[in-house]
Amino acid sequence: MDRVINTIARQAKEEGVLCYLVGGTIRDILLNRDLLIRDLDFVVQGNLEIFVENLMKELEGKLIPMDKEKRLFRIRLEEGLILDFTQMEGEIEQDLEKRDLTISAMAYPLDAPWPLEREYIIDPFGGQEDIEKRRVRHIREEAFEEDPVRLIRAPRFMCQLRFNMAEETITAIRKYAHLLPTVAGERITQELFLILREDKTYHFLTFMDKKLDILNKIFPEIEEMKDIGECKYHVVDSWTHSIYTVKVAESVIYAQGFFEDHIREFYEAHARETIAGDHRRMELLKLGALFHDIGKPSAKKVDATGRTRFRGHEITGAELVKEYGEKLKWSKKEIGILYKYVAHHMTPLVLYKKNDVSGKALYQFFKEGGKETLDLLLIALADIVSTRKLLDPHEEMGMFKVHVEYIANNYITRYRPIENITSIISGREVMEEINLPESTFVGEVLEDIKKAMFYGHIPQHKEGALKYLRENFKNSDKVAEEEPEFEKEEIEAEKCEVDLQKWEKKSEQEK
Repeated sequence: MDRVINTIARQAKEEGVLCYLVGGTIRDILLNRDLLIRDLDFVVQGNLEIFVENLMKELEGKLIPMDKEKRLFRIRLEEGLILDFTQMEGEIEQDLEKRDLTISAMAYPLDAPWPLEREYIIDPFGGQEDIEKRRVRHIREEAFEEDPVRLIRAPRFMCQLRFNMAEETITAIRKYAHLLPTVAGERITQELFLILREDKTYHFLTFMDKKLDILNKIFPEIEEMKDIGECKYHVVDSWTHSIYTVKVAESVIYAQGFFEDHIREFYEAHARETIAGDHRRMELLKLGALFHDIGKPSAKKVDATGRTRFRGHEITGAELVKEYGEKLKWSKKEIGILYKYVAHHMTPLVLYKKNDVSGKALYQFFKEGGKETLDLLLIALADIVSTRKLLDPHEEMGMFKVHVEYIANNYITRYRPIENITSIISGREVMEEINLPESTFVGEVLEDIKKAMFYGHIPQHKEGALKYLRENFKNSDKVAEEEPEFEKEEIEAEKCEVDLQKWEKKSEQEK
């Protein structure tokens, strides 16, 4: 960064223009967050277009005209830095006044010494004092009306920096909260996912809901969730329960030693997976925990005994999440994952109540859950813990943890290696081995091979699959009519299953 700043300063001096470093870079330097700086903002007084063209050549970057009408240009450098330049109109103080927060409304003239020295910072609105007091404070409330995305941007900074928020800023955000639905979905998503990326998300979601009154402007069903949910199994409303579920999920995600090491390490790598753009699975997991019961208001029914039930809430909830995703411009992949989270979040609990961790039950769950299996287990764990702990804070939840851990271990060790069966044997190889014409039956044969591997009947490699094909599909003329019978094999496999009690005992001994 120092090389870039010095180059820009030298270029500005040679061309006789005034150039200021502005905004978040100064804030982050003062907070010793230099390593996080990837975007630098500058304002220029002078011929901006010629300046950035010459600078682009000097820095060997790529020039991107972002908005010629608004005089905004971007230079992207190979080392990953992004430099944004805008035309300054009037004095620098006038330019800074257009910004939203005091901590982002500071400037540093590039004709001053570098590295940055505090005495040269131009700070007309007290940004340095607010940094010292760790406070998010707005400059003028009209800024929220001019660009309502700032209503969620302010708590995003609060979350990222671990700052408090000034009371007058809370009041101003509540005043203009009704404007948030007018913001483009992708802009809300950008801010929301930055909040979800931080730990203790549940705290800031609660703040945005109770103090700022903005979360229900993005997700209107929240208000209905606050009015329902108390029943035989819940002592609080659905929204309170959902926020608490996020808290429990985060406590597990960020905990050391909660799961056995090999499961924990797998979860950590899994949660870091990039799903779309810069959105990670971790952020989607938190959304899944938050919205797992979003369908309860529309599914609420009172039976003949007067008991309140929410049967089918997972399906109505999944459809709502899909609507949210489309409105907020989430990717199709993200919408699909979140849909699956909500639609199947009850399955681990159903297996627990049935005391069914048989091979057949697990295979079906893994097949439905796919790559989201571990996510579903975590959401289910957070769901049941947040439910039971509110009913009885001293209740021991070890059995359900063992249940989840057992299923997770089976997924990691038995199912995941064969999840993509075509990485072991392709459909083309199946067709060639048993002289099978191209048809949908190829997929069924691959599924049979996958099951055989899961139940341990054949090794998890290509030779085992080929041998299995030769033994089970001897008459190629009738191959389309014959399928291996698995019911007997599944029953035999059940006898080999390690039951839940043995797994629990083993876990306790290892501890």
